[in-house]
Amino acid sequence: MTESGVVVTNTGPLIALATVRQLALLGQMYGSVLVPEAVFQEVTAQGQHRPGAVELASAPWVIRSTLLMPPDPFLAGNLGKGEAETITLAVQRGARWVLMDDRRARRIAELAYRLQVKGVAGILVAAKRKGLIYNVSPLLAGMQAAGYYVSQAVVERALQEAGEHP
Repeated sequence: MTESGVVVTNTGPLIALATVRQLALLGQMYGSVLVPEAVFQEVTAQGQHRPGAVELASAPWVIRSTLLMPPDPFLAGNLGKGEAETITLAVQRGARWVLMDDRRARRIAELAYRLQVKGVAGILVAAKRKGLIYNVSPLLAGMQAAGYYVSQAVVERALQEAGEHP
C-alpha cells in the first residue's frame, strides 16, 4: 500500500537509492513522485553515466514537473537550482513529503516553508516498516561505500529506528 499525498524529490535520494539498486522503492512507497525539471536534468542528462540516470528516465512512477512560478530570490540565492526547484514545487503543489538530504536545504524547507522532509535514511526505515526491504544497514553502508555522504549520527539513528542496533 502506498502513502497518499504529493511527494517531491531532490537529486540526493534518487542517486543514493540508485547506487544500491533501490530506486524503485520510491514508486512502491508513494505511487508517484514529482521530480522538478532541474532535478530530472541533473540526474539524467548531467549524470548520464551515473547510477539512476537510465532508471529515472524510464520509471513509470516519475512525474516530471515544471514550476508554475520560478523559485523566490531567497531560495535561488541560497541553494542549488535542484534544491530551490524542489522546495518551490513542494510549496506550489502542497506536498506531503519532500525527499532531500542536504542539511541546509532541509532546514530551509522545514523552518521557512513548514514542509515535512524525509531523507534517504528515513525512506529506508519507512520501507522496512512496510516490509519492502529486510534491512537498512547494508543499504546505508552500500551508499556510503559508493561515496554518498550519510553522517554517522544519521546512520545510528536510522538503525535504531529500524530495530537494527549498531
